[in-house]
Amino acid sequence: MNYEKAVALAKAGREEGFRFLYEATYRSKYYLALQYMKNEEVAKDVLQDAYIRAFSKLDQLKEPDAFAGWLGRIVANTAKNKLIKNEPVLFSDVAVDEDMEGFEYRIEDEEIENQPEPAYTKQELRELVRELIDSLSEEQRMCILLFYIEGASIREIASTLGCSENTVKSRLNYGRKNLKVKAEELKKKGYKLYGMAPLPLLLYLLRAQEAGLSESSAFTEAGKNIAEAVFQDSALQKGAPSSGVRYAAENGVKTAAKTVAKSGFLHTVAGKTVAVIACICIAGGAVYGISNALQKPVEPEITVQQEEAAPAQTPEATATPAVKELAEADYPELLAGQLTREELEFVLAYGPEEIPEQGFGLTDYTFILNTLCQGSDLESGIIKNYGANEQWESQYSAEDINRLFSVFTDYRFEEGMEHAEMIRISGDAVIFFPATLSYTAEAGVTKTEYTDGKIHIYYTYEHNSYENGISTSYKKAVLEQGEDGTYRIVRIEEIFAGTGQEGEGGTPAAGEQPESGAVDGNAGNNGAMDPTADSAAVKEFYTDVLDGPESGSSYYFICDMNGDGIQELLVSTEVAEGPFLYNKFHVYTCEKEGESYALKPVSGEITALGLCIAGDGNGLFTQELSRGTGEMRIYRITIQDGTLVKGSAEQSFTMGDADNQAFIAANPSVEWMELSDRSAFTIFG
Repeated sequence: MNYEKAVALAKAGREEGFRFLYEATYRSKYYLALQYMKNEEVAKDVLQDAYIRAFSKLDQLKEPDAFAGWLGRIVANTAKNKLIKNEPVLFSDVAVDEDMEGFEYRIEDEEIENQPEPAYTKQELRELVRELIDSLSEEQRMCILLFYIEGASIREIASTLGCSENTVKSRLNYGRKNLKVKAEELKKKGYKLYGMAPLPLLLYLLRAQEAGLSESSAFTEAGKNIAEAVFQDSALQKGAPSSGVRYAAENGVKTAAKTVAKSGFLHTVAGKTVAVIACICIAGGAVYGISNALQKPVEPEITVQQEEAAPAQTPEATATPAVKELAEADYPELLAGQLTREELEFVLAYGPEEIPEQGFGLTDYTFILNTLCQGSDLESGIIKNYGANEQWESQYSAEDINRLFSVFTDYRFEEGMEHAEMIRISGDAVIFFPATLSYTAEAGVTKTEYTDGKIHIYYTYEHNSYENGISTSYKKAVLEQGEDGTYRIVRIEEIFAGTGQEGEGGTPAAGEQPESGAVDGNAGNNGAMDPTADSAAVKEFYTDVLDGPESGSSYYFICDMNGDGIQELLVSTEVAEGPFLYNKFHVYTCEKEGESYALKPVSGEITALGLCIAGDGNGLFTQELSRGTGEMRIYRITIQDGTLVKGSAEQSFTMGDADNQAFIAANPSVEWMELSDRSAFTIFG
């Protein structure tokens, strides 16, 4: 699921659209509302009002992908209006007492090497955030949060707060000055600021605190309360003409009720109230009756079951077993391997994505073993890791692995059984070389249906790919009772899938090295052209490109990206994002056609930070940097079937450590040339 899909679904009255829009944003927006208002109850009111305004005006959203930022500005505007009620002089467009036309509003003096280590306790985080935030006026605080956290532009902030752009710049400027003063005070009080400039420090602290709070039960409970208030709001249920949630009267009610019931969402964030929203904006007695019925304390599943159940007079209907919900204590009593709910959710996240009718093969078991063990290392620790042996093979508990496997197969990792050749069993240790995962995953049970012979488990599945971001789907696992009386997964069904790509289509898994090109010492501007290539023709093509269609670009670079002996031309412009400068580039190459060469633009465009030439001769490397922790992830960029492709993360290390230094030594940086300087063309002779 992504914002574009979710907005379209919400406009069509589909509950999964509302669910995604709310669940994907409420944590960050509630945290920001807390910073705006500095009062939990008022922040909840602000967020409730903001969601009601946003959901009722979805038709006004021109770019669905920008929903989060658009909602953030609505939250800020709502907060501003509440603050003005208390102090009417706030946010007035007062005269700016200095010329802000040339104002530089990117984060200054944020040196990459001065990033803090995540060494603050929760108490220190709370104290530092309070001290720094309190040093700002309401106007300065709102401008800084909108600009640096929400990513709003100066123009958007001015429109949101009802003031001029120069006023916004002035507030950002004075806010940063106030933070510097406060930072000096904090240093004298003995607080550790890790050499950080005040504004980057505040942003780091805010993100760290948000990450911690958003996982708390209090935060989740607040999210549920806000959701219930939003979806039960009478203004939304009246269905104003401007509302973006419209639904087909003849089909909408039944479809919405069934979808909500089957998805299990009735037992999570917004519960049955979403079914009300799915039925608004409809004229007609049937719809009115359903909407009103759903506002009463009656579970919509009952309505669906009454519509679909067999007639009460038939013997089959009277013999239907009662459907129950699984309690927390039921999981180890009923599931094979005596798995807890947490352990089952882990298997649903990192175990098999489907149960093949023909059964699993050894390759499948190897793959699942790897994902479960690596997933455990990343997040849960459910599988005991005994560490590496003298050959640097990883060793995991066979008992833990077999317990997890038992819930979907009777295959076991035991001595004497057939295993893939790279896997060994020694005592209680399963020994192998794991492949690093290029993603994290999470499954959360939302609803269960249990009868004497079958269990249906509905759950959300979130896949966070380092390359393609987060995608969410809604699935159902069907478990059947075996001869021993325990239940095992026999089928996994996808109820509704998000549109995010999984990043596995042909790109190498993280940690694996792609096959290198047949090039030795041909990286960068010092490599020699293949003698069979017509260097003069290629040089002429690339000269024409820079003099013609690319004359408005900023930089270029020449290197053999794919190891075919023909140099590629990279053309770039610089893009500023926060304190960093990225290169947005595309590529030209030449291909032989008969006895001559032809210019071939490579499809695609990539925005990269810290571009390097791959030392193994296969493509380029780019990096992603966590400004909070200093962690760097390395991605390979190659040409595949005439298209520029960025693969999954291949390496990760902490900036400045030994691995980082080794990477720099092995993979030289791209040195961009200005278009007016053609000295790089000497590579063609």
